[in-house]
Amino acid sequence: MTMTRAFLSLLAVFALGAAPVGAQTLDQGAQREVVARLDTALKQNYVFPDRIPAISAELERRVQAGPVEAGAFAETLSQGMVKASEDLHFSVAFDPEEVAADRQAKAGGETSTQAQRDRERGANFGFRDARRLDGDLAYVRFDFFADPQYAQETAAAAMRFAEGAKGLIFDLRYNNGGVLEMAQFLMSYLYPAGKDQAFFDYNYNDKGVQLARSQWSLPAVPGQRSGDIPVVVLTGSTSFSAAEWMAFSLQRLGRATVIGEQTAGGAHPVTRVPVDDRFMLQVPFGQIRDPIKGQDFEGVGVTPDLAVPASDALLVAQKFLLQSRAEAGDADARWALVPVELALAGQAPSAADLDAAAGAYEGRTLVRTRGGLAYHWRDRFVLALDPIGKDLFAVQGTDDYRFRLVRVRGAVAGLERLEKSGETTTYRRLD
Repeated sequence: MTMTRAFLSLLAVFALGAAPVGAQTLDQGAQREVVARLDTALKQNYVFPDRIPAISAELERRVQAGPVEAGAFAETLSQGMVKASEDLHFSVAFDPEEVAADRQAKAGGETSTQAQRDRERGANFGFRDARRLDGDLAYVRFDFFADPQYAQETAAAAMRFAEGAKGLIFDLRYNNGGVLEMAQFLMSYLYPAGKDQAFFDYNYNDKGVQLARSQWSLPAVPGQRSGDIPVVVLTGSTSFSAAEWMAFSLQRLGRATVIGEQTAGGAHPVTRVPVDDRFMLQVPFGQIRDPIKGQDFEGVGVTPDLAVPASDALLVAQKFLLQSRAEAGDADARWALVPVELALAGQAPSAADLDAAAGAYEGRTLVRTRGGLAYHWRDRFVLALDPIGKDLFAVQGTDDYRFRLVRVRGAVAGLERLEKSGETTTYRRLD
């Protein structure tokens, strides 16, 4: 096998899910034949040969005396391999069509099938969100690492949202892994041109020969680099494999702060191997180490710098990036920090609070809507208000000003317009 992107793939444990095929059953003899072929594939590919006897013994125990449905047999074999190896990357799938497509793709020099590439393209190569948050923060969420050979333009477009930002958040809370070269591509944006930075050291099994390689920052990337802005990586319990490696390496390099939950703990690169014409094996074939301490996180996961529930991680990351700027006198950061802190404190108006705010004010009206309040003025213009806290509202469509309810002895007596510049205007309540 040649050195291709497939050798750098860290796939999610469920990435090898089988497509629906006609039900087939295997008698005991057929089951033993599959187990024997798996044993051969392990000896040819598995990075830890000393663990193969224990795995093989567990697979033998999974053979049943009577006929068993092929898909169910593949599932029990997967469970057995994970149990014996304690490596979540192991998987066996019964999928004759996928085996044929995989062989055809590899014969043509491709590392994935056309169907796989079509699915990834339909999912925007994993990129779910790229936007600018208040306070000049850039946010990029992607849920798997696609091969940059096909996904580079999409990834580069997402990174353009970071150009000129004062902080960058990578959201990997729901990312289950993929091709490690995509991590290399994205991480290269975080270092200046001309900076040779090692990201990963790895060794892998190629036809029984152990080879060693390193992965470095790319000399060129499309668009502008963001080499000097603070970076946060969000993690969750389902962050897996390549997602963990990106978080782990950036953390070890001191280039990013990891915020969220302990990750799943799948550090080994994998390859996919047809066992026969029906079954496909996903098998770890190498090891990766960080370039600083030469360690990994297999079975343990990546420990965040700030441990918080994944559901709170984005708000905590925004506060982390904004607070130091706000304390240093950055007015934009102070403005953006207010709703973040109120959201973390769980302050929100009740339905009764919203009902009490509806009414007429000098030159304008607050109208109760199904979702909250709407701001009307000049009998023509209407903007929805989003609650930030009990009495504070953002205005949809603009971040230049907000509204705060003015209370006198608990009753709403006015509406105060708060400008980002610091100016205020108060409108008396008329009803």
